[in-house]
Amino acid sequence: LGACRRSGTRILMAISGHGFFPAVSASNTLRQLETSQTRATNVGGPRGHSAATKPSGTSRTSGGAVAAIFAAGLWQVGRKHKRKHLRAKVKMHAYYEVTPREGCAFGASVRGFSVKEALDSPEAMEQIRSDMYKHRLLIFHGQTDLMPEDHIKLSEKLGSLDHILHRPHPKSPDPRLLRVANDDREGFMSVGTSGWHVDGVMLQAPFAAQTMHHLHAIPGGDTRFLGMKELYNSMDEDFRALCDRLWFVSGVGEDLQQGEGQMSLLPLVYDHPLSDDKTMCFHLGQTYCLGFIEEVPLNAFMEAFANVMTRGDGLLKSARAQLQKLLVDPSGNAPSQFRFLPALPVQESIEKAIDSMDPETRSQAITTVEWQRGDLALIDNMALAHVPAPGTQTLPLVSGLRVFHRTTMTNPKAVPRNLRGAAAVLLAGPRRDGPTSKEATQDPAAMRDILRAVMAATPINVDELGGDQRGGDLQLPKNISAREEALRTLEEAQQPLDLLKVVDAELEAADSADSKDVFSKTLKRLMREYHPDRNQTREKEIVPIFRYLWRLHKEQGRAASAMSATKDRVVDRLRKKASKISVGVGGGVAG
Repeated sequence: LGACRRSGTRILMAISGHGFFPAVSASNTLRQLETSQTRATNVGGPRGHSAATKPSGTSRTSGGAVAAIFAAGLWQVGRKHKRKHLRAKVKMHAYYEVTPREGCAFGASVRGFSVKEALDSPEAMEQIRSDMYKHRLLIFHGQTDLMPEDHIKLSEKLGSLDHILHRPHPKSPDPRLLRVANDDREGFMSVGTSGWHVDGVMLQAPFAAQTMHHLHAIPGGDTRFLGMKELYNSMDEDFRALCDRLWFVSGVGEDLQQGEGQMSLLPLVYDHPLSDDKTMCFHLGQTYCLGFIEEVPLNAFMEAFANVMTRGDGLLKSARAQLQKLLVDPSGNAPSQFRFLPALPVQESIEKAIDSMDPETRSQAITTVEWQRGDLALIDNMALAHVPAPGTQTLPLVSGLRVFHRTTMTNPKAVPRNLRGAAAVLLAGPRRDGPTSKEATQDPAAMRDILRAVMAATPINVDELGGDQRGGDLQLPKNISAREEALRTLEEAQQPLDLLKVVDAELEAADSADSKDVFSKTLKRLMREYHPDRNQTREKEIVPIFRYLWRLHKEQGRAASAMSATKDRVVDRLRKKASKISVGVGGGVAG
């Protein structure tokens, strides 16, 4: 204080010169303090000295004044730091404030802003679109005044609503709004509950964006989101290298083997078209994945050896030739060898990678959103996977009604390319009765060959992926009845047969009514009741039952004829004759 008393002005100006607080502010503070000091001296100096008794040489700023100046400077430094810290958390825009989610690498919230009122502002819409891709998950709270037509208008500004995967519900005010609820009278139930997924895997590119507007929310009706970039970076090197070489195969249609519908080949890992971050494309539900295709890196010797070993396998040879034609990079090159993998082991390995993340990585990669009425979520669908919480399926009598409208948008320019640069492929068969996108390439031969090879995928080494060796529903169809197939599958999985007996009894009762309409309605009701999405805790027991019902439904729609029955009998005779010949002269000669 003594040093400060002797040279308070010099210290103050030196501090101000180093930028702790502005020099003008410092000089003003000093001037005010000197004025107050003079007034205090005229009345009575510090420590009780009067003007008559004040010691000489104390006309400069006192130690208390300099201490006050130091305090003022430090306060301004702290305020400046605090403002900077707050700006890091709350991003100020011309239209709204964005608050990032605590402890997660993605996600942000906006309050006190009406999206409805900003729909006609191009600048506001561009800001919203930019923030959606920046934060990957952008939630506008309190959007209770947003009408269905406003929702559609917003969605059209984020992408194209022109695609084949719309599912209009009778209660939906617009066919482009997917209405989801926990009551089937109000909307579709069990949507997306079969596992982690991105939406739109049956198209040439997954949806670029999607929106969710919650009209009614319930406790526990949450949605979990997973950052694909964080998941990819958390994988061990070997599994990550395998994922880099894999293609995800999916399809939509009543009978893909007969060319009805379309089939997509999407890279499992690719660079996000808009952010250049590594991201992934998968669906961990069994009914949405047909299998995987691996690009096998081989040297010249191993490639020649593989060609020799598989030259007699026409199935793989045809599929490989089609893939070499389709999966080319910008330079026109493609791998010479491919391996076809069943869906389940790879899906289980991805699930295992998600579950095995350490707590710190998990908190950064996964967040749970507890929805409130009026919440409007804008989601970068290519960057995040999601799955509904079990509480979303709670019946309205227990927790109340849950309803939200969802839109999904495509971006024709955002076609995924794998790390080699090969673009995703969408194939359509010759029958256009099923859902088919206009951008699909009509190549029935390629679709048939690749689909047969994927479905005939041999089990892979259990140690390589850490899963079991079940091929799931990707094995080639056997020449057995639907019920026999269900019975064998349940016995192999050591599951009880009580449920199969219950289904048989209901079908037998419906069949005895001598009405095709009654049987058809019973069949459809049972398929809804025993759908895997609605019975996730009993998957091993439910999936064979559902496949049994689905095969019956499929066979019911086929017209029986005397010629088809005769054809089946002839084929059976030839098959038996071939098996007898092979015993006598060997399989090679018999073939």
